[in-house]
Amino acid sequence: MDRAYIGLEADRLTVAAILVKNKYTVRQGSEKREGSKSYDYFLEFERNQDSGRRTVKKDEG
Repeated sequence: MDRAYIGLEADRLTVAAILVKNKYTVRQGSEKREGSKSYDYFLEFERNQDSGRRTVKKDEG
C-alpha cells in the first residue's frame, strides 16, 4: 500500500473521501515519532482491482 502523511484531520478525511470515490481502499493510521511524544498521521491507500462485475438493470416494461 502507498502511504501519504497528512497532519490535519480534516485534510485526511477529505483526501480519504476522494480516494474512496475513485475506487481505492483506504485506511488511516498513526505512528509515534522516534524520540518524541508526537505522532505522525497517515493514509494508506491501494487501487482496487476491477473485478469485471457489472450491475445490469432489466426493463420492467
